[in-house]
Amino acid sequence: MKRRILLLLIFLAPLIPVSVLAQQFAVRTNLVPIADGALNAGVEYALGRRSTVDLSGMVRPWRRTEKYVNKYWLVQPEYRYWTCQKFNGTYWGAYLNGAQFNVGGKDMPFGLFPWLERHRYEGWLAGVGVSWGYHLMLDRHWNLEFSAGVGYEYIHYRKYETPEVCTPLLEEGHYHYFGLSKLSASIVYVF
Repeated sequence: MKRRILLLLIFLAPLIPVSVLAQQFAVRTNLVPIADGALNAGVEYALGRRSTVDLSGMVRPWRRTEKYVNKYWLVQPEYRYWTCQKFNGTYWGAYLNGAQFNVGGKDMPFGLFPWLERHRYEGWLAGVGVSWGYHLMLDRHWNLEFSAGVGYEYIHYRKYETPEVCTPLLEEGHYHYFGLSKLSASIVYVF
């Protein structure tokens, strides 16, 4: 009886699908938001030889100072199509994102967003975009990833007179933004 079962298993073994888990998952951290003090992480899963899905997020939960406030969170799922093979070389992606923010009183480098220094904005956003990225393999597990994306963001906001907490509401509205909506320089570990 045991011999028959063994022979049956040997005969059926080539018909049983076996999946290899090599290079199925990757985890990452983006160095760009770290420069602003935000915590972030991403997880990527391979769907096939050239397709992956990524879920990234970031949060900056730190308390405000008397001078400015800069708190936010963001979540961003993305589909990626690799031109050669997953986790190596160039990819094109499509992503969604959503965030909530409370920012103001901040002097941005290079004179960017001068209105952010004088007022406080709180609200939420939702968007969609396309991205291009490149994975540079360092060794079997470690990669560097560089990517940028352009897209559309619907932003609902409330504008306050000054960055302080209890100031009058000046305006409530929405804004349609088209342009750069994703930028990353990430360290990636591939399992």
